[in-house]
Amino acid sequence: MARFPRLRQIRAELLGWEIMDIVARLPERRPGVSSVYRLECGLAVRVASARRVFDVVNAALGHTLDASKELEIE
Repeated sequence: MARFPRLRQIRAELLGWEIMDIVARLPERRPGVSSVYRLECGLAVRVASARRVFDVVNAALGHTLDASKELEIE
């Protein structure tokens, strides 16, 4: 399981996106909306799901984030 603690801050402040903007950019719409909401609330989701969300956000920021610093693996 993994968490992405800064997701809400990055999404809202740096990107100006809504959660549905992230979901729309996910490959094959995976993970689902509920997983993205859980991540944003600070809850853990599957590592693969957290990584997919991280990859979408990181791509939008020009690959400036470090997964080892942003994702907390449990």
